[in-house]
Amino acid sequence: MTVATNFLELEFNKLSFKADPLGLDPIPEDTRQRFLRFQLLEGYKTFLSLQSILEIRHLSTSSILSIPDISTPMLGVCNWRSEILWLADLNALVGNIPLWHMHPLLEQATVIIVEFNQIKIGLVVEQVDDIDLLEPQDIQQQDWCPSELTPYVAGCLTNPEGVILDAAAIVEHLLQKRT
Repeated sequence: MTVATNFLELEFNKLSFKADPLGLDPIPEDTRQRFLRFQLLEGYKTFLSLQSILEIRHLSTSSILSIPDISTPMLGVCNWRSEILWLADLNALVGNIPLWHMHPLLEQATVIIVEFNQIKIGLVVEQVDDIDLLEPQDIQQQDWCPSELTPYVAGCLTNPEGVILDAAAIVEHLLQKRT
């Protein structure tokens, strides 16, 4: 048994000294950033950094309390975790047809809850698709983005074409619209 035990210890020591089984010593750092991809503009993928997103949820449209005399992109408020959460139609904000005009009988809304400077706002979108990992060097400045989006854009992707929205710019703009 001593010979077998010594053999196993030697094999274990050989394995423990090997840094990477694929031979990528040192292991390269992953610099990709996580972004939520969702539907907003036809022909463009739309992204929002996961760092600014608190939650994504489906909300019954009957749970939305409309507020009279409020600006167009603002839909109203709802109860979220015992707080009042303002909701905005992201389609209407960027100059598209408002979501309820496209789907007048919509029973559930998809809400992306974002936070900036401790202010939380729900962005209502048609559909959330997936989470993508993007390389920072693939994010370009706003050189081809649609003009309606320019105030809210953090960057653009060229291959495939996509727009990365800036949650801080959206929240600041909506705060101005709400008052």
